Amino acid sequence: MFRTDLPLGGSASRFIPWLMAIMVFLAILAISGINVFDSILAGWSRSVTGTVTVQVPPLPASGNTSADRERAERALRALDGLAAVDTARLLEQEELDRLLEPWLGDAAGAADLPLPALIDITLADRSQDAVSEITTAVHTVVPDAIIDDHRRWFDRLIGLTEGFRVLAIGIATVIVAALALTVVYATRASLAEFRTTIDVLHFIGAQDGYIAGQFAKRTFDAALRGAAGGLLLGLAALAAIGWLAGNVESGFLPDVTLGISFWMSVPFVALAAALLAMMTAFFTVLATLRSML
Repeated sequence: MFRTDLPLGGSASRFIPWLMAIMVFLAILAISGINVFDSILAGWSRSVTGTVTVQVPPLPASGNTSADRERAERALRALDGLAAVDTARLLEQEELDRLLEPWLGDAAGAADLPLPALIDITLADRSQDAVSEITTAVHTVVPDAIIDDHRRWFDRLIGLTEGFRVLAIGIATVIVAALALTVVYATRASLAEFRTTIDVLHFIGAQDGYIAGQFAKRTFDAALRGAAGGLLLGLAALAAIGWLAGNVESGFLPDVTLGISFWMSVPFVALAAALLAMMTAFFTVLATLRSML
């Protein structure tokens, strides 16, 4: 693809396109994983932060009677006028049915199930004092009500997701290190293979920078071809994963969308990998030649 003045390919450099394709493929999967975890955290944060749910359990052996409804409305009235509450509303039966639909199916209804009444609250104040104020007001009228501010389980989910995110970053770092080490090994093997040619070049006055540049061009050519193949494989894998995830009920998985910035940056992953290989080869040759003096 790129013209060089010297035939310095070598048998070791033949493996660079294949290794580069694998490295770029894995890097794209790792980077997409990082973006997915960031998207999941952002979505959960938007849907959970600043909200509180009050659960009013049904009376024992009463089912969904008017008494249970009156208890829920009593809790709802207790929330009126609280400075910490922006809005508070009691979820209707149809909304409870939709919440259960992913788990029980389309035909399943919640009317005969002993479910608590749910009050969805949007906070005007997101501090812990606001939750305490709501808890006191509700427990005054319905002592057995359960107040869920989502923070405990959300913090655990954040910890789990952050762990996966750090793991993905670690995998990407290992891939970059492995790529650099692979190029170093292949370049040094090519230097040993063409030692006689390099001695002749030195004899006729060729500078170390010129020789290193020739190796770098060869490496960039091989790496770019391999990176393009890895890019295509990575995009195909992401498309397959997206198709499989789309066939799963939305209630089981959060909605994840990789932004336009991610898709625009994916080709630069392949280019950056090829440039990294080229620079690694250049400085490896330069350092090796200077150590031979």
